[in-house]
Amino acid sequence: MGIVLEYLIITTLISLLAYFINYKKKRRHMEMLASELPGPRCLPIIGNLFYFMGTSHTEFIERIGEIGNAYRQQKPFRLWLGNELVIGINEPKDFEVLFSNPKIIDKGPLFSFFQDRSAGAFTTSGEVWRNYRRVAIKMFHSNLMEKYVVVFNEQGKELTKYLSQKSPQETFNVSAPLMRCTLDSICRTAFGTNMELQSNPDVTFPDDLTISSEMIVERIYKPWLHPDIVFNRTTLGRETSKRVKRIHDFTINVIKKRRTEILKRSKMQDNEEDFEDDLRNPNLKLYIDYIMEASENKKGTSDLECAKEALDVIIGGADTSAITDSYILVFLGMYKKWQDIVHKEIDDLFNGSDRDLTMADLGRLENLEMIIKEVLRLYTAPHTLRKLNEDVKLDDCTLPAGASLYLCYYNVHRDPRFWTHPHDFHPEHFLPENISKRPKYSYIPFSYGPRSCPGSKYGIMSIKIMISHILRRFDVECDLKFDEMKFKPGLMLELEGGYPIRLIPRIQKTIT
Repeated sequence: MGIVLEYLIITTLISLLAYFINYKKKRRHMEMLASELPGPRCLPIIGNLFYFMGTSHTEFIERIGEIGNAYRQQKPFRLWLGNELVIGINEPKDFEVLFSNPKIIDKGPLFSFFQDRSAGAFTTSGEVWRNYRRVAIKMFHSNLMEKYVVVFNEQGKELTKYLSQKSPQETFNVSAPLMRCTLDSICRTAFGTNMELQSNPDVTFPDDLTISSEMIVERIYKPWLHPDIVFNRTTLGRETSKRVKRIHDFTINVIKKRRTEILKRSKMQDNEEDFEDDLRNPNLKLYIDYIMEASENKKGTSDLECAKEALDVIIGGADTSAITDSYILVFLGMYKKWQDIVHKEIDDLFNGSDRDLTMADLGRLENLEMIIKEVLRLYTAPHTLRKLNEDVKLDDCTLPAGASLYLCYYNVHRDPRFWTHPHDFHPEHFLPENISKRPKYSYIPFSYGPRSCPGSKYGIMSIKIMISHILRRFDVECDLKFDEMKFKPGLMLELEGGYPIRLIPRIQKTIT
């Protein structure tokens, strides 16, 4: 017994020593390569953390922007956040190399905070992510887009019915009804289920999604809340858990409802009227059907796991579309010139008819598309993190394995080399002659490469249709000034205090 114990102790010590030596070797390699990168001065132990102490979310992003600007047109810049090496990327040529590398797909460790709520194609990494993405891509197949246009039109008309109840003198936050509208749309297109959130204001699901996102982002920016043992004992942690539980319960009910509808409608295949709505046809496979099919093939998968995978697409699709819609309406209210341009574009297209939009119509809304792109330039996710699992060679340096890549979309989207009015709302940036002057990777609202957003076309279609339905019926007013805008944490750079507008009914003749 003594010999065995002695052997185990010696073996354990040797293993620990080998691990320590290997760690120190990798660490020296990382520190050597990091020393070749420019960056602000570091302090012992805390590194560059003192640059960000006491900053708000917006100030943090602006501080990163200042550091990035200081090293623009040089190599990527480095930051030491305590013991963690973070490498900032804000050059299009470097984005091109990194996005085209199929091995740089792992999200940074902070994305794990989202995975208690949702875990799918947008938040996971590695082989798990590959499996989720294969399923998510099927939702955005071109064959389904025409059917989605029908749903977007239906929900857009429901939205305008609700908005028509607003007094022309009432200033209100337009993001709340837009969130319910986009959620109704994605529940129909992804699940084939009409949740009627627009007509049921007491359902808390939309608010729970929005507020839980803010809470998770707040946690990310407060390092002392990163350990679960600390976070779960705070008021913020308990409130986040409560909202996430309600979100999961709601989504599980959606899954169960889809199962019931498939079973019910599969027994009614002789009734042609029941198949008038293709998205409710049990023979048409939707996103949720692929999730349920995969869970049945993989024994032990629970409804909760299915719900978390489904939520990844719900949040990625609904939240960003609703925020983009909200910004567009705020800017149209601020800039009468652009509202007149888009009104004329829509009026010329429909010539007084109240018909629905078609796929062909969407390509003709060129000025609206310029505005959408400009909003995404300014307010898309300001940054994201990727983890380097091996060294990566760029033109003028090597990035070491073990570092986190900080992809500074905020910086490149405001780089005066590529944008004539980098800090202003200026849709002319997206005139064809201006686009041709910029490198491809100077504009990356949906990323590129393996981790690009699979639903970008879906999102743009949804935004065009919702905004068109609103502008066909209303003029928009907004008292907010561009230089008064302040921002808060969120999945995008979101407007603090909401999106305040007024809607004035338009007087027009309708051809029926």
